[in-house]
Amino acid sequence: MSKHGRLGAIALLVCGAVSAQGSEFDDRFYLSPMVGGVISGSDDLDSGPFGGLVVGKGISPHFGLELEATYSKLDVSHLPEGNFYERLTLGANLVGYLAPDTARIRPFLLINGNGHDIDFLTVGLNGVGLGAGGGALFKLGERWDARLDIRYNLDFINGTTENGVTVPDDTFYLWTGALGVSYKFGANPYDEDGDGVPDAQDKCPGTPKGVTVYSDGCPTDLDQDGVPDYLDKCPNTPKGTLVGSDGCELDSDGDGVPDARDQCPNTPRGVPVNVNGCPLDSDGDGVPDYLDKCPGTPPGTRVNAEGCSLEDRDNDGIPDELDKCPGTPPGVPVGPDGCPLDSDGDGIPDYLDECPRTPPGAKVLPNGCALTGDCRKPRPGEQVDANGCAIEQSFILRGVKFEFDSDRLTPQAREILNEVAETLKAYPNIDVELEGHTDSIGTDSYNLGLSERRANAVKVYLEGRGVQGKRMRPVGYGESRPIASNDTEEGREENRRVELRVIE
Repeated sequence: MSKHGRLGAIALLVCGAVSAQGSEFDDRFYLSPMVGGVISGSDDLDSGPFGGLVVGKGISPHFGLELEATYSKLDVSHLPEGNFYERLTLGANLVGYLAPDTARIRPFLLINGNGHDIDFLTVGLNGVGLGAGGGALFKLGERWDARLDIRYNLDFINGTTENGVTVPDDTFYLWTGALGVSYKFGANPYDEDGDGVPDAQDKCPGTPKGVTVYSDGCPTDLDQDGVPDYLDKCPNTPKGTLVGSDGCELDSDGDGVPDARDQCPNTPRGVPVNVNGCPLDSDGDGVPDYLDKCPGTPPGTRVNAEGCSLEDRDNDGIPDELDKCPGTPPGVPVGPDGCPLDSDGDGIPDYLDECPRTPPGAKVLPNGCALTGDCRKPRPGEQVDANGCAIEQSFILRGVKFEFDSDRLTPQAREILNEVAETLKAYPNIDVELEGHTDSIGTDSYNLGLSERRANAVKVYLEGRGVQGKRMRPVGYGESRPIASNDTEEGREENRRVELRVIE
């Protein structure tokens, strides 16, 4: 058979060795450096070194494509010294594999096409070439293979004349043989999680990188609690113990007491508990601290669901422990703190406030009224305006009392007048009349004189508290202006009073 015939036969073998393509294969890129030798296909058996570098990739279960660069050099024995055949090629290979990519030994056939640059007889030549051959891959590891490569090559030379030397068109025949290694890049397609267990045998194919696994590809679980060691925060849990996702004893309510010992397994998150897993109850009243609004209840006290005493001495609906105003008069509306309501926020509770709608921030008298811009509730028989407010700007200074049959102020009266003085100073442009009134006991003239002395006593005291005297006009009315019946002690008590009236 001729040399061209032998090359065609090798190409047919390559094509005949290719079987039907599968659906999965190792398609990683690989790099293969090779070293070996080259032998002339002529009878002279000239030889020399050979080296190459291959970059390739599988394109199907039985086919691969490669790009390669090779260098070889033959000393031609029948020519004078220095007339060597130096050969550099760049080419491509079509590789046909005769075994699956999982085999330990994988024979292959290949055909090659290349362009070459040749230095022969001191003349630079070029042309194209064909090659065919085969070899085998020997699996060394997940990424490494050893490679044996043997080929028969045809170099078709384009003739030329150079330096006075003529080389005609010709064909040269060469054998090359090489050994090398192959390194594959990327993840092994047959072991996607890289745990060393092939996917076909891997029962846990998504194992994270670096996790130790059993032969079935599943992460190790040394205490057999169902939580793999790499996630297990309690790796030595006794066998049979119920555990959570972290491998520690199950604690459904997260209170730090495992369910097996938790007597209160449904404790809300974040609630402090005792060694039994039950919420703390510091005062022992049966209401846990996190619900107890009265945590210091004395032992034995009857409490409600909020942990507060059921005692309510003023019957305002607020337990004594929460009641900041425990002596509220019966029937007076109170707020959550047990104190009487103060709708306008002037500091005077509604049940004592004669002006319950005082403008915000206004300074008021002890009866809850501002000296201007306010609305006083009318007394029986008083005239009112269109808004239902008393027309007369007169305010009773309740609690301003005197010693019996005297113009000396009582200690309580002085405290009230201290507040009155602060209110008057808040309205420096308003003048007032200080009215003294008595009950009907005694003669008219005596009562008139007593009321005048008492009105003056109030003025003197207010002057001592910083109110200008010219702003105040004391007047005594005796018993002439009663506001209640003088037939009862209660009525006479009402009539013995001091009033403050704004002067228009």
